[in-house]
Amino acid sequence: MGKAIRSNLVFALNGERVELNDVDPQTTLLSYIRNETDYKGTKRGCGEGGCGSCVVLLSKYDPESKEVEEYTINSCLAPVCSVDGCAVTTTEGFKRGKEPHPVHTRLAGFHASQCGFCTPGMAVTIASSLRKCSRQNKEDGSTKQLVCADAEKFIAGNLCRCTGYRPILDACKSFAADVDIEDLGINTFWESSEDEDLKKSTLKLSHQPEEHPKFPSYLENPSGEILEVTSIRPGEERAWRSASTLTELFDIHSKERDEKKRDVHFVVGNTSSGVYKDFKPSVYIDISKIPELQRIAQTDSALEVGAAVSLSKLISYLSKSGGPVFSELADHLRKVANQHVRNRGSVGGNLIMSKKHGFASDVATILLGVGSRVTITSAKDKTLKEILKPSLQTHTIDLEDFLAGPPLETSILQSIHIPLWERLSEEKSERVLCRTYRSSPRVNGNAVSSINAAFLALVQASEPDGSKPASRVSQVRLAFGALGGPHAIRAKETEKYLNEKIITVDVLREAVRTLREELTSSARDDQLHTAEYRVSVGVGYLFKFFKPLITETDLDSPPSYENGVDGVLGDDHVGNGGHEDACGNGVTNGSAAKETGARSFGRNARKTDRREGFSGKQSFPIWNEHYPVSQPTGKFAAVLQGTGEAVYVDDIPLPAGSLHAALVCSKKALAKITAVDASDALASPGAKSFISVKDIPPNGENVGNIFAMTQTRDRIFAEDSVGFVGHPIGVMVADSYEHALEAARKVKVEYDETVLGRPILTVEEAAAKNLFKTTFLDILGKASIGENLEKGDFRIENVELFAGGQYYFYMETQTTLAIPDEDDCITVYSSTQSPEPLQLALAAALGVPLHNVRVITRRLGGAFGGKNTKSQMIAVACALAAFVLKKPVRMTLDRNTDMEYCGGRHESKARYTVEFNKDGKIKSLDTFVLMNGGYDDDYKDLMGLLMTKAMRCYNWTTWRHETKVCRTNLPGRSMMRAPGEIQGNFFSESIIEDVASFLGMDPAQVREVNLHTYESAAKFYGPAASSKGYFTLPKIWQRLKDSSHYGARKISVREFNQKHMWLKRGISINPILYPCLQQPRLARVTIFADGSVAVESGGTEMGQGLFTKVQQATAYGLSQLWNEKGAGKVPLSKIRIVQNDSISLGNAGNTNAGTTSEGTCEAAVSACNVLVNTLRPVLEELQSEGTETPSWEAVVAKAKGKNLPLSAQGRHSYVNYHETEYLVCGAAVSEVEVDVLTGGVTILQTDILYDTGKSLNPAVDIGQIEGAFVQGVGYFVTEEVKWDENGVLITNGTWTYKPPTTDNIPHQFNVELLNTAVDPSRILSSKSAGEPPLLLATSVHNSIREAIRSARADLQLLAENEPVSRKEKGGPHFLMHSSVTMQNVKKLCGLDTVEQYLDWLSKSKLR
Repeated sequence: MGKAIRSNLVFALNGERVELNDVDPQTTLLSYIRNETDYKGTKRGCGEGGCGSCVVLLSKYDPESKEVEEYTINSCLAPVCSVDGCAVTTTEGFKRGKEPHPVHTRLAGFHASQCGFCTPGMAVTIASSLRKCSRQNKEDGSTKQLVCADAEKFIAGNLCRCTGYRPILDACKSFAADVDIEDLGINTFWESSEDEDLKKSTLKLSHQPEEHPKFPSYLENPSGEILEVTSIRPGEERAWRSASTLTELFDIHSKERDEKKRDVHFVVGNTSSGVYKDFKPSVYIDISKIPELQRIAQTDSALEVGAAVSLSKLISYLSKSGGPVFSELADHLRKVANQHVRNRGSVGGNLIMSKKHGFASDVATILLGVGSRVTITSAKDKTLKEILKPSLQTHTIDLEDFLAGPPLETSILQSIHIPLWERLSEEKSERVLCRTYRSSPRVNGNAVSSINAAFLALVQASEPDGSKPASRVSQVRLAFGALGGPHAIRAKETEKYLNEKIITVDVLREAVRTLREELTSSARDDQLHTAEYRVSVGVGYLFKFFKPLITETDLDSPPSYENGVDGVLGDDHVGNGGHEDACGNGVTNGSAAKETGARSFGRNARKTDRREGFSGKQSFPIWNEHYPVSQPTGKFAAVLQGTGEAVYVDDIPLPAGSLHAALVCSKKALAKITAVDASDALASPGAKSFISVKDIPPNGENVGNIFAMTQTRDRIFAEDSVGFVGHPIGVMVADSYEHALEAARKVKVEYDETVLGRPILTVEEAAAKNLFKTTFLDILGKASIGENLEKGDFRIENVELFAGGQYYFYMETQTTLAIPDEDDCITVYSSTQSPEPLQLALAAALGVPLHNVRVITRRLGGAFGGKNTKSQMIAVACALAAFVLKKPVRMTLDRNTDMEYCGGRHESKARYTVEFNKDGKIKSLDTFVLMNGGYDDDYKDLMGLLMTKAMRCYNWTTWRHETKVCRTNLPGRSMMRAPGEIQGNFFSESIIEDVASFLGMDPAQVREVNLHTYESAAKFYGPAASSKGYFTLPKIWQRLKDSSHYGARKISVREFNQKHMWLKRGISINPILYPCLQQPRLARVTIFADGSVAVESGGTEMGQGLFTKVQQATAYGLSQLWNEKGAGKVPLSKIRIVQNDSISLGNAGNTNAGTTSEGTCEAAVSACNVLVNTLRPVLEELQSEGTETPSWEAVVAKAKGKNLPLSAQGRHSYVNYHETEYLVCGAAVSEVEVDVLTGGVTILQTDILYDTGKSLNPAVDIGQIEGAFVQGVGYFVTEEVKWDENGVLITNGTWTYKPPTTDNIPHQFNVELLNTAVDPSRILSSKSAGEPPLLLATSVHNSIREAIRSARADLQLLAENEPVSRKEKGGPHFLMHSSVTMQNVKKLCGLDTVEQYLDWLSKSKLR
């Protein structure tokens, strides 16, 4: 073959040489790093290239240019063989010895790490981006500096579920040369009062980004040998082959495919494995080193791009070349996938996915749109047999023919040819118009398009006599993709009609009609999008493309209105002034707490265009009364989380002989199990055992979750039948994570679906069959306020609303490590919120006493309620395998299994009847709610209580309510952040909106009329309302209206909508009342001889800052040794919070309801009080001996010498039940912009005012508020959960389920903590910030509703063809459910808006 062959793989990992002589070609770089090295910062998040947790920096040496090329990649997609000769740097590798990289410290300092699981990937992404900017400047000889606009895009390919992104963006922007230091948010680098120069000095870098890490010199002289790896293991033979020429490629292909009859896969970056994960070829052929496939060259007529050229390289070339076509293509390609995928994914590979699998490719569409052609190469002898040096033949065809043609069985896509349209247009004295489009919930990529398009037109520059500009189109190409069909297509009939036409309203109108017919015949429904949505958006793209060419009229203006009517409800009586709200409450209700000072970070930038860039302001009062409590200190272990040194369950080093487990789950929603055959699975490579219900010990039970309150005892495994798709049947145990997954897929389960009937999937079906989860708690799901429902002037009756579900999407999936011990003991490391309940379930399942079971949890990579009951089920299954096999076993769910099994938020359906007066005052409300609880018992009907509490949020005057939880054949639903509350809040706000719409009033006025006073809150919530002086809702409402300039902005929104047809804005102000429940909490504080302190917390750290707050509370508690002079005597550096341990600190409960932090802080202070009482005599003794101010260390040393007890346990609980619950108040104003043509939503601004009492840590609480709000935005705007008719989850991965990214957060994000009357009955006068802020996202939903209402008002005018007065019509009323994805918004705005508009214009001309 010409070149020497090498079988050993050589690369560098964080500067260390790695040489592998025996490696499975299917092994990913991520698996190698996690399984074979001590570097655990690179996380396993999704396995699809969609989350960024596994990102590493890849560096390659180019012997021709003698330069090092660097870029980030998803290590979960990259075969380890593909990094041969490269240097790989993980987050640990960016450190200099023990010194963190500046990015690590910036992320920690800007409070940009909460659970921390995503932080290592973020750190690598940001650090690599800084290196790239610096290197590009050196290569180009440029002095261009990093600007904020570019820095904000660094993390477009990374997900964070905790922070809401604002602090991460601040960390990114802090490296930019043009950063406004006053625009950066809350941080630990400076006090808000310090001058700007001092602030800037704290951000100076200690070294340049590109200085470290260095590329290893031993990789700078590649041998030129070809890597060939063959892995032969029992039951499997796989190979990695490399080709350096096309001739070698066909030779290898012939031998492997035709002679050995093996599956062959050409590979460049292997990014397709993120989509088609089940495809596991026997042979990989690396084609990335073939020169013809890597070439980018420009001829006289076209740009030739080799098929193996990465998308990033093509973007770079197109950007540098410029011009209307290349620049447009480059801009579009930057939104394809994410930067990590683009760095490795090839242009040709993307086209092959489209051709072979019908992948919804943007690349295929835009290349088709600009008239690209492709070159295909094959060997002349098509049998490819016995050819040592085959001669090659090539032919070039249109891309359109390539996509529609037969598969490439014996050929390869060699290159793509993009025409040079600018040269052609110059020859004809025409100008080129090129525009590309994509519909996606994420503007900057990391999401597949629901439809895409690319249009190119040659337009005559002027009339023949030169008198005026013209819009004659001499040639046009219209390409559409992601239509649900097999590949991208051209709209040829529409092209034919438009050629040689001057674009007028009437011409465009006919073109739109023609295009709709064409697209309708091609578009298809799929599981995520409807054909009618795709067609509508495609028509909108055509209109948008040609709109600038029409000069006869303004195509952006809506129809005219009488009296300013535009669909925005109400008049302008939404002012900000006044000293009394609509409820008669003085806005100074309760005296403000006397704070030591107030701090403000960031800036409320009243931008002219708030769609560009991100900014925000965080304001909060500071108190020193309980110092260091209430200080915005940095998060405990935040730097360790960034550097990858923080240990999560899946990072714990495995003992020798450890095994791995994977769930075997049902593929049917409801069926009898007739047979389970694991024989093929046990013959699978590395397989060890199959564990099922039959393996439960004699004294054990088939139970994985015990909840005493609702008498829940959910089973670990299905027995004789299955109740949902994803129902665990058993676990496969093997010698590796990958082998366990592979073996689990081979377990054969036979079902009988005829016995149990059709599965029940909806609440309507369940209710019809009386399938409810009912216990003695059923009564708590009912409510009655007032003896009889009062009558009102008007009545709306029997309206039905639907609130969708939501998946947790914690970044760390469910994970357990179980280690059996002597005498039937077992230690279980679990990513759980519930160590004590898990201990109960483990003991019951294994048939051992509780003292035999030890559950240890240090930290979680996010939870949001999903690691409460669900983690117990996984941990018990894993522990059972370890207990039976007497071997350590680890089980980490892959993302798809986690999503399919763990359920999430309850889908809910409400029916209501409301009566109200003409002023908007609601007199009575009758509500009935059905919640989809799925199959498992879980919390049963306790969810009914939470839903009922949620719907008390307004003063309905009189109210009847009932909630029922349905049992269906879907995965069991469980608690999720603000469980039941967000659904109930949505229902309540929808009722307010409907009343406002009926009356033609501003919804804010209706809210004010029905806003709770203290008296009504006490009536609806009872003792939770506390006393009048501490009820802050009226104050919050009025103050937020003032500070957010709500009235003025409301008028601006109306004026904007009157001038814009295709962009609509909406604004809404929404209050929240959230009842928070306290539970008993434990903590133990131990002081050591050197003065250091260890605290065992009864609460679990999962990103909410519990450990940080407990650390502060402990410092405060111990410093009370010196009474009021003790502030700071025991520094935070002396205190370490250690892992939860169910044996060491038994009976500690679980972490839930958002109140565990404050309860655990009080328990820690209680323990400190015991220790202070022990140490005070020692202090006094030292003082009497002449030491005026003895140090902490001196006091401890003397106490130790006296053998005094230096460990104490504290417990927090309430004596009176009425003190266990309290109300949290807050409000938000959100303003959005809706694209009427696509349904896209941009959140322009959100202002939040929130009452945390005396915040235990303002930085932590603001982070919780922002993160919860953005998670709420996801619930409404991007995260739609979908099931098929058989109960199979469609949205089961990052390709189909879309948590928010930086594209979905408010561009202006302001959060203020209220300076309020503090309630001494609260723990350290604080209130929870973990769950309630999620409800504030309803303000976004209502703002979208207002924008849609304006669009529908325009449609109403178009249909009636004359101005309509609001007072005559009462407003366009419509039903709007919780999910406002692009498709749903577009449907509500109108699917034929463009046609109606053009028809209206045409008729207007005739008049």
